[in-house]
Amino acid sequence: MQVIISVGGTFHAFEVARTVQAAGYLKRLIINQVHPTLAWGVDRQLIQTIPWPDYTGRLVQKTPGLRRLVAWNGVKDNLFDVMASRYVDKCDIFHVWNHYGLYSLRKAKKQGAVIIIERSSAHPITQYQLLTEEYERYGLAFTAMNNRILEKHLQEYEEADYIMISAGFACDSMVAQGVPPQKLLPVTLGVNIEQFLPAPKSDNIFRVIVVGMVSLQKGTHYLLEAFKQLALPRAELVLIGAIDEAFRSVLSQYQGLFTYAGKVPHGQLPAEYNRASLLVLPSIQDGFAMVVAEAMASGLPVIISENVGAKQIVRDGVDGFIVPIRDVEALKEKILFLYENEPARQQMGQAARRQVLQFTWDRYGREVLAYYRSVLTAESQ
Repeated sequence: MQVIISVGGTFHAFEVARTVQAAGYLKRLIINQVHPTLAWGVDRQLIQTIPWPDYTGRLVQKTPGLRRLVAWNGVKDNLFDVMASRYVDKCDIFHVWNHYGLYSLRKAKKQGAVIIIERSSAHPITQYQLLTEEYERYGLAFTAMNNRILEKHLQEYEEADYIMISAGFACDSMVAQGVPPQKLLPVTLGVNIEQFLPAPKSDNIFRVIVVGMVSLQKGTHYLLEAFKQLALPRAELVLIGAIDEAFRSVLSQYQGLFTYAGKVPHGQLPAEYNRASLLVLPSIQDGFAMVVAEAMASGLPVIISENVGAKQIVRDGVDGFIVPIRDVEALKEKILFLYENEPARQQMGQAARRQVLQFTWDRYGREVLAYYRSVLTAESQ
């Protein structure tokens, strides 16, 4: 078996490549750039980098005249796709991330490859519906996905043989939007259980953390409102991640209520989890949210919404809680329970760590390889 993997970003591509290489199947990894801390274990001779689309996309993004004419991310991704097709030759499986592969998958298909599109997020139309509704609630205009970008997403789904998708919410959204279930390969992403480890807290502050974009999409405003109404003594809310510009007007209403830590390098996140009492992620929609698995591996209970894909690995009432979207009262109830019940909080954190030990990148890799073998068998019959 020979596999070519192609992606114009990082995502979890190196995790896939390591697994495929260890099995002796990796022919080539085509990627925008090599991150030294992420690329360990992948033979550099098998990596083909294509950095120029990123530079071109940034140029378009920073040039007002160009930015008004074209979608900068569309330019970047299409350019990567076209350039990547030069390095696509005969293979058994062409595994490409969504929106980076329409032209290259067509070339691979002509040479007899089975095409797998990778998507970790919900169906783009489901995303649009949920986020448009949320933005309208706050009188904000949601910038819809460019029509050409949406059309390319959908065309890739149509032309691919299979779609590898995060199990649960994201997979369900695909079926709801009419993608045939037999075309879907649901997977559960992994976590590095050796990087994210429990450690004793150095203070007695009840610290709630959110990791990810500070935005309407992540439901940050519902957590802010819940925290405001609770007004807990010796408690702190820490927001970690970039702030969505559209969210600043909402965030300004809660000044003084939270600590903003800014964007934190991934290598520093273990320390942030070890300072926390729990992680809360009440997203309106979230394909998987690897921060949930990272927090659990760090020994934290989690409170997440029903639209977070990582609910697949969270046992409600055991490792934390799963609440409806847009439910301030539910957030208040669960946060207050953990605030008032330290033994229960610690017990849930320990259970979360034990639970996530089975969701390693090695297990994820075995799942991917099993799909490779099964689709090749199916296509050969």
